[in-house]
Amino acid sequence: MARKFRGTETVKVDGKGRMSIPARLRRVFDAGDPSFSGTNTGRTQLVAVYGPDWWNWLELYTIEAIEQIDEQIDRLTRGSQERRWLELLMNGQSTDLEIDREGRLVLPAKLRDRLGFADGTETIFESRGDYIQVYHPESRPKDVQALEDFAASKGPEFDPRAFLQQSSEG
Repeated sequence: MARKFRGTETVKVDGKGRMSIPARLRRVFDAGDPSFSGTNTGRTQLVAVYGPDWWNWLELYTIEAIEQIDEQIDRLTRGSQERRWLELLMNGQSTDLEIDREGRLVLPAKLRDRLGFADGTETIFESRGDYIQVYHPESRPKDVQALEDFAASKGPEFDPRAFLQQSSEG
């Protein structure tokens, strides 16, 4: 089983669009890149999904995670709306990136402009298990607030691990 991303970090963007990836997150990207080796170029490959215009975030995936998603998409019926949407999202609205030897990720200007990441911007790297969601702290993705509202509706005594029973029953 692949390693998972955990935790939330604040990462600053410099004038060249570089962001220093925290070491513990970098290790997950390294482990999820089959071609990575400390003795090769030292550059870890990953995929950034930027999605449709209304997305105000990026999703960063390891190579292994994106390959698993590609395999799942390939199993969908060719020409179906679901497959076409996922192909557009995960392939057409994404780009290959790499982490350099110094542990920095360079975001293309197109993505920096789209997300409002100027020199000195503090970004949020929020782990979502098999990917990291990256966003500007002043424009949190709407799904984050919706999830917090959902959690609050369950009450303070609710144990969210109870949802795990659903996965073992099916």
